[in-house]
Amino acid sequence: MAMHQRAAELRERVEVLRIVQTDHVWSWEVQRTTSAGVELGERTNLFSQVGIGARDASLVLRRQPITLHNALRWRGRHLFLTSLTDGKRGWMSGKAALVELVECQGNVHRGTDGPVFPGVLTEKYLRHERDEPMSVNTLCYVLVTPKAIELTPGGLVDVAAEPYEVLTAHTLDPFKNEYEIVRKRDL
Repeated sequence: MAMHQRAAELRERVEVLRIVQTDHVWSWEVQRTTSAGVELGERTNLFSQVGIGARDASLVLRRQPITLHNALRWRGRHLFLTSLTDGKRGWMSGKAALVELVECQGNVHRGTDGPVFPGVLTEKYLRHERDEPMSVNTLCYVLVTPKAIELTPGGLVDVAAEPYEVLTAHTLDPFKNEYEIVRKRDL
């Protein structure tokens, strides 16, 4: 494809984000603004290995220093990067999941407060148990975090001001961590 045709695809302004820590608070900070081509797809982007995916977005960018440790903000929405590929003649393409960020506070137990950080919550499954004479609703989610965030299995994490127990940590991905979290409620 000719360079002027590729340049015509860069109609959107996006912010390239990086995760930074100030004291005990992690947040996505704008690193720079760049032009991009962004197209929402009809398919699901499986940004989590153990959870349900989110709406897919395809990206076209000029080649630049960006990795899967970064994220993008497009039209006020968070794009969780899932792949980046260098193309020909100074171009790169990528895939991202269009997600909602939730504020979290990790390792909240025994009177200590852990770090505050942005996470992405996705469903794993919903289970309903019937115990006479009452019922218990067990909510199990997957919390996807930047790689820098470390939670302890067996510990507690507040997600959008609700306490969850961290069941399992999936930390082998070099760009993100995933935590299976659970909360039980009597009905």
